[in-house]
Amino acid sequence: MTPIPGSVQRTLRLASLKTAAQRTFRCEVFEDPSWNQFVEDWAPVVHSFVGNALGPYGMEPAEEILPLGDAEHAAWATASFNPADGQVRISHIVQGNPGQTLEKICHEFTHGSLAQFPEGDCFYEESQVDYSVWVMAHAPIWGVHREAMVHAAEYNIAQRRDRAMRTDTDYDRKRWAGGIYAMFAYGPFIIARLKQKKMAGDYSW
Repeated sequence: MTPIPGSVQRTLRLASLKTAAQRTFRCEVFEDPSWNQFVEDWAPVVHSFVGNALGPYGMEPAEEILPLGDAEHAAWATASFNPADGQVRISHIVQGNPGQTLEKICHEFTHGSLAQFPEGDCFYEESQVDYSVWVMAHAPIWGVHREAMVHAAEYNIAQRRDRAMRTDTDYDRKRWAGGIYAMFAYGPFIIARLKQKKMAGDYSW
């Protein structure tokens, strides 16, 4: 992966310093009440940080985070975001894994931030979110979970690569290829690029 330049690190540090939890979220996805509390404690922080890093949300995430359906999980999904109503869903399998839990919340909230961009083309939409989350995982906001957050974001991208190589689906190939394109075309400056495009009202990938 491309190293994080000092200027991008400063941007991430500034977004972290400006983070002030203003939303509240509810979660009853997990059997372990402490993990529901972990999500409820961190979701407002992630919401504020993503807003600082990428600008105003195109679609605000819904207040209640719901469980991901078995059918979606069987199709290799671990979390989802509905751009029509902001509903975030997360799989119970992330329980006990702080890095993966935070990566999934950040990923789905990033979809909310970018909801005004065209939906459905995984070469652009999913891949740029995958790569953007990897960049944002390097922010100091994650504290003691930062290393686990980076690892989870890298694992997500590695899974995309493995699925692109192992399956015959157009979706898997395009999602991984789009991430490679984003890395080489924009690099870690993708966060500033997306924020500037939003500020200019240019909702094109």
